[in-house]
Amino acid sequence: MDGGTRFALNGQMTHVNGVPPDWTLLRWLREEGWTASKEGCAEGDCGACTVLMSTPPLEESAMAWRAVNACLVLLPQVHGRAVITAEGLTKADGGPHPVQRALAESHGTQCGYCSPGFTMALAALSLDADRSEEAILESIAGNLCRCTGYRPIVEAARALPSWTPALDPTIEQTLRALTAESLAYTVGGQRVCAPVDLDEALAFRAEHPDAWVWAGGTDLGLRITKALERPAEILALGRIPALRGVRETDKTLELGATTPYVEALAAMTALAPSLGALVRRIAAAQIRNLGTLAGNLGTASPIGDGLPPLIALGAKVVLGSLRGERVLPVEEFVTGYRQTALAPDELILSIRIPKPSPNLHVSCHKVAKRVDQDISAVSAAFVLGVEDGRVTTARLAYGGVADRPKRATGAEAALLGQPWTRDGLEAAKAALADDIAPMDEARGTAAYRRLVAANLLDRLYLETTETTAPARLEAL
Repeated sequence: MDGGTRFALNGQMTHVNGVPPDWTLLRWLREEGWTASKEGCAEGDCGACTVLMSTPPLEESAMAWRAVNACLVLLPQVHGRAVITAEGLTKADGGPHPVQRALAESHGTQCGYCSPGFTMALAALSLDADRSEEAILESIAGNLCRCTGYRPIVEAARALPSWTPALDPTIEQTLRALTAESLAYTVGGQRVCAPVDLDEALAFRAEHPDAWVWAGGTDLGLRITKALERPAEILALGRIPALRGVRETDKTLELGATTPYVEALAAMTALAPSLGALVRRIAAAQIRNLGTLAGNLGTASPIGDGLPPLIALGAKVVLGSLRGERVLPVEEFVTGYRQTALAPDELILSIRIPKPSPNLHVSCHKVAKRVDQDISAVSAAFVLGVEDGRVTTARLAYGGVADRPKRATGAEAALLGQPWTRDGLEAAKAALADDIAPMDEARGTAAYRRLVAANLLDRLYLETTETTAPARLEAL
């Protein structure tokens, strides 16, 4: 039976019936004639499909609007939400939206293919009063202009007035009611279960261990859009309030499994500024508005940006099933290349990150060919403690140097108890050579990765000992 998906599109309630649950929002929009959103890459890199989507409210909180890639959003994910496309920005009198006017007056369009995506990215920017160069560039980092027309687009961004979408109160009330109800339907033999209750999700997981577990979907979605796979069953977790949110104690920061990066960013930055800086380099805003740290962990990629910091900080993952909960260190959870210790009936419930003591230095790094929208060649996270000139704490974790993110235990042993000097650093770098086993591939050769991994230890030394020159180029 098809219960379908209900959401608000450009201010009007919409009911989608008879459409398979693995259809993306972008595919449906274009099939229905909403063709402003374009498909440029089908993997969240180009931004041509950008739309605004409301967040599911937590309790009685106000809805927030965020830019997302429609090519990676499945139709079940928009159930109970509101979506605005470039067509929906038009004023009631038919006039252009201030973003559209600013782009036109600054000559911010050329061939026009990317323009609707840029329009929606700037519409998201106009929700915030911040017009700093950093905010502007971050807002459009997930959009590519094939005509290299970025200068007038940035000029349009500088001129944007503030704006807030208006949603009819009756429609908002309807959406709030929909978010409180579980969603389940089957079309063409494909089934989706999107519960609002954790026990219901765990029961479905136990009965259907082969179902695709969907949180943000920013990585898993590529199996649909690029590999053209067709999941028989999808367990969508984004509607479960118990799995979303940031919880803090004096000693721990805990992130619910479906908490998107954007909602965890402030807390992670407060925990360690370099961690916040690293998170800002995970893809672009459209991806961070959907993607989750738990999803990054569950994917278990050796180049997952979030994993080295979790390992270095001694984070633990909370797993749940109908049998109960268990807690594992993150470094034990990832068992091999895209392999984890997750049992067939388990789900990731949350990630617990110990707050480092003030005397520890936390340093996170991502080395890639581009600052934005790129995959790491090598990533690293270091937690270092030095007292009276000797190393008392050393946790060194790397990505991109083995079949999984891993600690450099040999280098750690070479540092512990030793003076924090150049000689001690060189001993750690020598031991590091036996800790890692990088491979040659498109993002870098094994030799390059070995050199980068060692050079990051040099940077750590400079960060903690030098006061006359910055250790990072961006600090110049």
